[in-house]
Amino acid sequence: MKSHPGMIVILAALVVVSFLSAMRPDSDLSGTHMNRMFWDVFLFAIPITLAGFIVAKARWALMAAVMYGTIGLALDISTVVQELTKGEGHPTVLMLSGITGVLNFLLIAIGGRGFLDVLQAASPPASRAPNPRSPS
Repeated sequence: MKSHPGMIVILAALVVVSFLSAMRPDSDLSGTHMNRMFWDVFLFAIPITLAGFIVAKARWALMAAVMYGTIGLALDISTVVQELTKGEGHPTVLMLSGITGVLNFLLIAIGGRGFLDVLQAASPPASRAPNPRSPS
């Protein structure tokens, strides 16, 4: 279970970068209240909840984090492509999408490895030291 601390750090970093992205002065806050609530749940509530389950050593949370990272990486790639193809691409959006893309990739790689390591058989225990001879 060496991947647990790494997963928690990556999920926390994703929340921090999402918070910084939401606090940008040029961030798009238009849309309905439901739309904003959906993004808040996706960007903040899901990673915090997953981190809590990983701290509690729930094995399924590793695979749920991999799925979350896959969706996040797809959104990051589409954002980068959109910013590069339109004329007035913002460098801050590209930078933040690049950072979250790397974090989501690490989430997929480390979480998948941690999930698969659980399935591997443990090494046999070391042999015990022999009993000392009796003094007789």
